Amino acid sequence: MNSRSGELMIILCMSAALGGACDPNSAAPSEPTETRDAPIYNGVALNAAVINGWSLNGWSLNGWSLNGWSLNGWSLNGWSLNGVALDGTLFSGSQELDGKEVARVGLDFIGSTLTLIHDDQKYTLRIDDIRQDPSDPEGDVYFYRISVKDPEDGTWSSLCVDADGTATEAIPLANHWDAVTGDRIDEAGTVTFACRGAVLAKCVEWGYRPWASAERCSGANAKECSTISLADHHQACTRMARADYCGEGLPHTVDSTPIDILDALSPRIQSEGTKGLKGWATEAEWGPDGALCVGDSLRLHMLEELGHEVLPADCLPQLELPGCGDFAATRGALLVNKYCEAWIDDPKKCKGAVDANEGAGKLKGKQKKPKGKP
Repeated sequence: MNSRSGELMIILCMSAALGGACDPNSAAPSEPTETRDAPIYNGVALNAAVINGWSLNGWSLNGWSLNGWSLNGWSLNGWSLNGVALDGTLFSGSQELDGKEVARVGLDFIGSTLTLIHDDQKYTLRIDDIRQDPSDPEGDVYFYRISVKDPEDGTWSSLCVDADGTATEAIPLANHWDAVTGDRIDEAGTVTFACRGAVLAKCVEWGYRPWASAERCSGANAKECSTISLADHHQACTRMARADYCGEGLPHTVDSTPIDILDALSPRIQSEGTKGLKGWATEAEWGPDGALCVGDSLRLHMLEELGHEVLPADCLPQLELPGCGDFAATRGALLVNKYCEAWIDDPKKCKGAVDANEGAGKLKGKQKKPKGKP
């Protein structure tokens, strides 16, 4: 990260949703408010259709230039914070007090304020709380409750809101993501506040922490092991969660569709939760640039049944390859997912999926058609 707080760039809007789900007043399908903090490890998880989403008092920031924002200062108790850097999901920095440099790290940033400038308009963000993800087995994921001050009337509101306008938390991530293509852009000194419920945060909560590393083994008896970064697993997860088959930033899903996730890490972060269950089949193998092959169970079919517009996925014909889902070394997939095509017509046939949705507060029985576009 850059050495001066004024050089740290905070990336604020990264939504690539159909229908503009950043705006709580939009007609995009709602993401249910989850009744628990824990992600579903080694089981069926609920996807999301948007990359990220937040608003300033109802102003959707979709389409605003990322380069148009600048950090004009970071302070704590009225004293400037210097040399702010991000390590995992915790910030560190220092303050000069009475001629001495005092280190500030982690929870010390509660109560700190960031001043941002856009088009000569000043915005103030305040970190109201920082808490550790209680379900994270590694203990390095932290949730931030952040408020933003209205530059006109001085009122404070939550930086992150879900599609219903309910306040939610953020996870700070290094780098940023293209708002159109969904590509991760590695740029030193940039931080994205990833709102919970959208895929940047969901993939972290599912275990694919882009700052972390893991072991992957191959060869005879899987004895050839190496340590790899999880950054590409996180990016592949964002493609998978949104059914962005061609890696173009186009989602082919709706929020809260159940999917089963599997990786080939040693040990696995996500293991197959629907093995042997009828109705579940491979949807695709995934890499950071989209699907590497597809099976017979695609969420495209779900969109058709719901009467939604199905965006082009011109890459699909060449991705219909034999053995999709077996992590063939020649394809180099990082993730595989499965989907149950009976989910729309008869969700009870999708054992595991109904339990996952009920655990997230979803209506029991047959899924209702969401309003608006996915």
